[in-house]
Amino acid sequence: MTGLVKPVFLASSLQSLAVPLLMSAGVLVLAMWVQAHAQTNANSSTLTVWRWYKPLLVYGLFFSITLTSLFGLTTTLTGSHATSTSIWFYGLSFYTAFFAYHLAQSSLQSGHVWVGSNPLLLFTGPIAAFFTSITHKAWRKRLAYYLPFLVLGIFLFKVVATPLTEFFKLIELTDAVSAVVFALIFELFVYANFCGLSLIIYALLGIFGVKIPLNFRQPFSARNLIEFWKGWHVSLSLVLKALFYNPTKHAMGKSRWGTYAAIMVVFMASAMWHGITVNFIVWGLLHGALFVLTLWLLKLRVRFLLAWVPVLVSIVMLLAIVLGRMIFADSDTERLLTKLSFVYEPNTELWSTIMAVPQAAMAALLIALGLVLVEFTFAKQKQVAKRNYKYLRVPIAQWGLIALFVLLVSANIGIDYAVYGQR
Repeated sequence: MTGLVKPVFLASSLQSLAVPLLMSAGVLVLAMWVQAHAQTNANSSTLTVWRWYKPLLVYGLFFSITLTSLFGLTTTLTGSHATSTSIWFYGLSFYTAFFAYHLAQSSLQSGHVWVGSNPLLLFTGPIAAFFTSITHKAWRKRLAYYLPFLVLGIFLFKVVATPLTEFFKLIELTDAVSAVVFALIFELFVYANFCGLSLIIYALLGIFGVKIPLNFRQPFSARNLIEFWKGWHVSLSLVLKALFYNPTKHAMGKSRWGTYAAIMVVFMASAMWHGITVNFIVWGLLHGALFVLTLWLLKLRVRFLLAWVPVLVSIVMLLAIVLGRMIFADSDTERLLTKLSFVYEPNTELWSTIMAVPQAAMAALLIALGLVLVEFTFAKQKQVAKRNYKYLRVPIAQWGLIALFVLLVSANIGIDYAVYGQR
C-alpha cells in the first residue's frame, strides 16, 4: 500500500498542474477570439454586440470564483487553508483574475497561458498583473539583487508565519480581549505568510529573468489606510483598480461622490472575490467606509483640526487593520457576532493558551511585532522609506536572518501552507 503513495501523489500533483494549464488555455483562446473579433468588426453593425461580450467575459472571469464559493465548490479565503474541493478549481481565483485583467487592458498575448497557469504563482497567490523579461541583465547581477529577497521571503514564511499557526486555537475565544489579540496575531501571520511567499516568487522569477510586481511594499510603514493598501497585495489592487475603480470613476465623473462610490465598489468586489459569506460583506463595507473616511479627513481644511488629522487617520488605519482582520478571519457568523458585541469577560484561557505555545512560536510573535514596529517607527529613515525592504536586504540584516533561521527552524512546529495559494 505504501508503495502506491508516491505514484498517487505524483499523479495528483501533475493533475493540479495540468488542469490550470488546460483551463487557462481555454480561457485564453476564448478571450483572444472575443478581442480579435471585436477589432475586426470595429466598423460593422455588430460592434454593439461585441462590446457586450468583452465586459461579460471580463467580469464573468473575475467573479467565477465567487460563484464556485457560493455553491461550495471552493472555500473562502479567510486565511485558513483554502484548498479547492475539486481539482478542476485549483488556482481558479488567480488565473481568472489574471486573464480578466489583461483582457480588460486589451493586452492579451498567446504567451500569457504559461504565465497565468504558472504553478509558482498558483501555489502562492501573487497575480502577474505585469511581467517583464530582464534576461538582458547579467545573471550575476540578477542573483545579487534578488537573492536577498529570497532569504527574506524564506525567513518570513518559515521562521515567522509557520510557528504563528500555534496560536490559531485562539479563534474559538469570543470575549473582547481574546478577539482583539487573535486578530492582531492573525494579521501578523497573514502578512508574514503571504508576503514571505510573494517575496520568494518575486526573487525566483527575477533570478530566472522575469520581473513581476513586488506584491508587498512594507504596508506597516503607512501612516493611513490609503498608504496601507498601496503596500498590501499590490497585484490584486492593480486588478481591482483596472476592473472596478477606473470604470466606476469614469461613469460617475470626477466628483467627490464618484470617487467615494468607486472605492466602495472596489472593496465590495474584493469581498466577493474572497468569498460570499457574511464576514466578507461586512469586511468590504467596513474597509470601504474607513477608506472613504480617511480620504475625507486628509482633504479636511478645518483649521483647528488640521494638527489632529495625522493622528486621526492613523487611528482609523489601526481600527481597520484590527477590526477588519477580526471580521475577515472568521466565517462562523454566530461566533463573529458574539465577538463584535465586544463583551469584556475575564478569561484565563487566553493567557494560558498563549503561555502554552512552544518557545519558537513566541519568538516568531516577538520577531513579527519587532518587524512591524521597525516598519512603522522608522518609516522615514533612508533604508525603510522606499518601502522595498531595503533595511532587511543589507548584508548585516541578511546574516542576522540566516542566523535566526538556523536557530529557530529546527523546532519544526506549526503548519506550512499558503494563505492565498491553490484556491
